[in-house]
Amino acid sequence: MMGDAVKQAIFEELNIVLKDPTQKNEERLNQLKFTENYGIYLAELTLDDSLDSGLRQLASVMLKKYVDEHWSPDPNKEDQTQLLASDAVKQAIKSILPNGLYCNNSKIRNTVAYTISTIAGLDDWIELFLIIVNCLAGNEDAVHGAMQVLIEFTYELEEKVKQVGPIILSEIYRIYNSETQYSVKTRSSAVEILNSILKCANIHIDSKEQISFFDPILPAFLEKLIAGLHTPNGNTSNFNLKTEILRIFTYMISEMPKFIQPFIQTLLPPIWSLLTQMADFYIKAIVNEDEGSFDSFNVDEDEKNNFIKMILQVFELINAIAESKKFKMTIKNVLKDLVYVLILYMQITDEQIEVWSEDIEKFIEDEDDPGVDSIRSSGKDILMRLGEEFEKDFIVGFTNAIRKHLEISDVERNNGRKSYWKSQEAAMLVFGISEFKDLIIRSPEQFNLGDYLNMTKMFMSYPVSPFLLGRCLYVLSKFVETDQGIIHLNDIMNTTLSTFESDKSMILKVYGVRSSYEICSNLSNATDDQKQFVISKLNVLLDGILQLIPISQCELLGITLESLSELLSFDANFTAQTVSRVIPLVQALFLKYHDDRLLIEHILDIVKIWAQNPNCSISLQDKIVPTMIKILNLETENTNAPTQDIALDVLETIVKYSRAPLSPLLIEQAFPAVVNAILRTEDNSVLQSGGECLRAFLFVSAEQVCTFQNGMGLSSILEVLTILLNPKSTESSATFVGRLVITLITKAGNLLGDKIDLLLKAALSKMQLVVSLHVNMSLIMIFAHLFLIQIDAVMNFLSCIPGPTGEPAINFVFSNWLTRQHSFYGTYERKVSVMALCKIFLHGINTQDQRLVNVMVKDLVELPNAAPVTTNVRTRSQAAQTQVVNVPIMVKIFKLLINELVNLREIKSALNNTIDSEEDDDTENSLNTGLEIGEKNFNAFMLYDDDETTEDDQMLQDLMQDPIFQEDTEVSLTKFLTDFSRSENYPVFVEQLTPTEKKLLQSLNITT
Repeated sequence: MMGDAVKQAIFEELNIVLKDPTQKNEERLNQLKFTENYGIYLAELTLDDSLDSGLRQLASVMLKKYVDEHWSPDPNKEDQTQLLASDAVKQAIKSILPNGLYCNNSKIRNTVAYTISTIAGLDDWIELFLIIVNCLAGNEDAVHGAMQVLIEFTYELEEKVKQVGPIILSEIYRIYNSETQYSVKTRSSAVEILNSILKCANIHIDSKEQISFFDPILPAFLEKLIAGLHTPNGNTSNFNLKTEILRIFTYMISEMPKFIQPFIQTLLPPIWSLLTQMADFYIKAIVNEDEGSFDSFNVDEDEKNNFIKMILQVFELINAIAESKKFKMTIKNVLKDLVYVLILYMQITDEQIEVWSEDIEKFIEDEDDPGVDSIRSSGKDILMRLGEEFEKDFIVGFTNAIRKHLEISDVERNNGRKSYWKSQEAAMLVFGISEFKDLIIRSPEQFNLGDYLNMTKMFMSYPVSPFLLGRCLYVLSKFVETDQGIIHLNDIMNTTLSTFESDKSMILKVYGVRSSYEICSNLSNATDDQKQFVISKLNVLLDGILQLIPISQCELLGITLESLSELLSFDANFTAQTVSRVIPLVQALFLKYHDDRLLIEHILDIVKIWAQNPNCSISLQDKIVPTMIKILNLETENTNAPTQDIALDVLETIVKYSRAPLSPLLIEQAFPAVVNAILRTEDNSVLQSGGECLRAFLFVSAEQVCTFQNGMGLSSILEVLTILLNPKSTESSATFVGRLVITLITKAGNLLGDKIDLLLKAALSKMQLVVSLHVNMSLIMIFAHLFLIQIDAVMNFLSCIPGPTGEPAINFVFSNWLTRQHSFYGTYERKVSVMALCKIFLHGINTQDQRLVNVMVKDLVELPNAAPVTTNVRTRSQAAQTQVVNVPIMVKIFKLLINELVNLREIKSALNNTIDSEEDDDTENSLNTGLEIGEKNFNAFMLYDDDETTEDDQMLQDLMQDPIFQEDTEVSLTKFLTDFSRSENYPVFVEQLTPTEKKLLQSLNITT
């Protein structure tokens, strides 16, 4: 009786919530979940056909929530005392719930399916698969319910796919093939499940086993899917179904090329038909809404969105073909027509014109970062890929496409068609892509640049749309420095200036801003006459840009500040003349947008331009530095004031590009303010920015800074370093501390005396507790740099003080360094560490220094009886045949240097050759290291990827003026290893290499 009473209570509370869904009523219902059979009763109520459908839907939703929250512990929750369903309750729900897959109410059926798939992901529900198979043999409702479970469930199959995959494949093929028995929606679900099965099998089934796994169902299925692309929309097909089919082929072209290769020739014709036949529909119904509507094509708004999704999927498939080494040549034969059709699809739509005209921020955002759901931007991406792959052939196709579009637009214009200009605007959008500029200039035989720019100038005179006029202006300014473009400079400049007039639209003003940027950027190295012409117009351009700033929001303000930077960098005298006028505006922007990092970067670029100009530095410092000092001196930061880390970044930029000696304002007021801000903060961002700011002071005028107030400057810097290197402070605060220490030693080493020992001891103490690779690397760089410039002194130091385990600190430093060397990244860091290791290795060989040669470090080596690695795919069994052993430091360094040279060679390979992931797993690579070719190239490139900004390069290059850094690392390392291979000590080291390492050495043309 108690159970019936609880069920009745749940029923009544569901009714109350259904009629009055207030939070109070929902909480009352929620209290009943603490009863034993709450989940069972919800399942029963969900499947009770005699009840109101609304109540049953609510019960199903509550059951779904109950399963989500109470089926198993949530590892993400600290409190693990939540009420969990008992095994008996779980079993009862499992026995009741599958009947809901037969429910004729689709909402209830979908919720039940989701709940079942959730349970399947949490429990080992052995019987579920048989239940699903039975449903698939049932009526339309049952099939749909089973499909919904499989869509969720197949993502979680993993290794189980080997057992259940073939049966699922067979069933979904049968359902897809029964087009008269099942709805288009159900058949679409079958294709979606096939996609999941393919992905799961491709990951969890060995490539050799995949053929037997997929045969004979998949080949027949693919043939039916290709035929489905030909089927017109109606009772057996629609845009959604075609989109799902296209997703299958897109995935297989990218990830399963061997399986799709026999079908590629039959696949391409329907793809081409879809693309071309739907173009007219797209132009009339979407691009030009005045010429046709979806109503006139008997298509509703949802179908319009589905149509766009299908076109985007066609584009994605074409892009996959273009990226595929196996299949990209299939595009070459249709390249001319493909470029023409893609430009058709890229035309600006009436809806975009309306939206962009009303929202200039949206216009800039969509043009700069349009997202994946834009046909215009997706078409642009494909054309960029085609240009990269086919270059000259693409230019020929582009030329033909432009000519064809021009002919058609002339006819349309003569016939009074208002939208005639849109195809030309789209073609200019492609023409203006930065990546194509060099290709176009290098292809005079394939592309007549002069004729096209003349035509663009002609279109600029047509008063049809600001979007056309603006695009023409942008294209002309993009090529203004060329021989064919410079003849239009006067027209470009006058049109640009006119865009800033008060009666012009904001669309044109945006193009005026962009054109200003291109003019100044492209003519920075022009002839004197050309530069003088531009300089004569800079004041007017500046007026136009400055008038936009007060009315600009983030996106417009960003491009406006970019253009302002180019304007100010064009001529030093002009910059000096306008500095007093522009500084207050920039300072106001800094105070207003201090929390917008992107805009702050633009402001820092402008500050840098002023700081580098001797005629601006005094005004810059007088106007901006006092404000930064005021911010740094705030005891408690005002929430409306710029944060101190941003103020430190501004000061760093000013100091970094100033000349020695630094002004009294910077030394006597700014420097103490920086130090005090660091000393009293616990904010990691302030500590990081403050350390970098002090590094700038040292870089520019180290002696002046260190001797400030009779040595107080040096003491202050050492006090800051004590904080940054404090073992109790956070790791991130020491992110850049290595650079600061190296700069201090390099620039002011003669002033440090015995304080350098204290610094190094502090670095060792910090290193003991650091986990982060970046911070460890920063600290290790201190010692690497010292090994290069003072190897004897640093050897003596590390040998005389104990490490954390009581052994000499030299053991600790090398253990930390050499076990992480393979993970170091950044050109500067790896160059310093590699050169230091070479010097240490030579020191050990030449002197047999016992402090060095007796040090042992850990190394991962192959077991003596392990099979050598003969393929590029490293299996788990091979990985298991290794162990960690202690090896002499000299052997470890030798191995690391071999690896470094391999990485450097791989960078050249990665840059000079495009290696596709779908290539056969044959042993084609001469450097058999146990990694896939693509993975190895990627890893090598990432290790040497220079993550430094240009500003950092300026400071780091100064540290690398020593002749040992001047030679190319690959060249010097090759010479180093080649010379050592002739040494009498070489055989001893070769004997301690693994078979794989010996192969690496041989691949470098060094005998073993």
